[in-house]
Parts: sequence; structure tokens; C-alpha cells
Amino acid sequence: MTRFHRYTTQILRTLFGLFFIFSGLNHIFGFWQPPAPHTTAGRAFIAGLGASGFIMPLLGVLFTYAGVALVAHRMTALALLLLSAPVVVIFGFHFVTEGEAFGIHVFLLAIYLWLAWEERAAWAALFAADGKKPASAGTSPFTPAF
Repeated sequence: MTRFHRYTTQILRTLFGLFFIFSGLNHIFGFWQPPAPHTTAGRAFIAGLGASGFIMPLLGVLFTYAGVALVAHRMTALALLLLSAPVVVIFGFHFVTEGEAFGIHVFLLAIYLWLAWEERAAWAALFAADGKKPASAGTSPFTPAF
């Protein structure tokens, strides 16, 4: 890995984490009002999430935790795993519901895919076939006894 690639990954991870820290704290404390959705479907979707009473605070906690983990570069693979569904929903909301072909959602998805690719070795156990251990896996105290 070149120095440029390593620094680019660190900068992208930090910016991605800071974005989700800001977004998470905003979901919890509501200090900034994002622009209202342009479409009726978008307004209904956001209203439904808000009316549930627990999705927005839950997303706030999830985003804040994942953002701090990314900025601190601790448990990065877990943070990215937790953010996988929200990133896809953010992209789908803006691309499909709002009809925006290009915007911040494209950058979020691109940065997420970059970071996920960089953490692919940490995810090897998730995608290993049943009963097969990844080549680099050692023994674990949580290995089933049978």
C-alpha cells in the first residue's frame, strides 16, 4: 500500500466518521434542521421515521458510536457493518424517492465502499462457508465445542 493510498484512506475514514458523529448528535439533540424532502413520498418516509418515536434517537446513537469508532480507528469493521444498512437507505432515499441522480449520497456510498474494501480482511469470518475458518483465523475462546 502506497503512502498516498494509506493517507487517503485515513482522511476518508476520518471525514466519514465526523459526518456520522455530526449526524448522530443532530438526530439526538436536533441542533440543525436538514432541508425538507422535495417529494410527497420523501416527506411521508421522514414523517414515518419521526412518528415512530424511537428510530431517530436509535439512529443517533448508532451514528455517533460508529462515527467515533471510525475517527478513533477502533473496531472499524464493526462500525462499517453497523453503518451498512443506513448508508444503503440514505442512498436509496435520495436516489429513488427524491430522484437525485448526484449528491452527497453518491459520495457517502463511494466512501463507504472504499472503506469496506479496505476492511475486507476483517470481514473474512463473516463470509466464510459454514464450518470453514478463514486462513488467518486462529483458535478463539468462543469457538463452539461441538
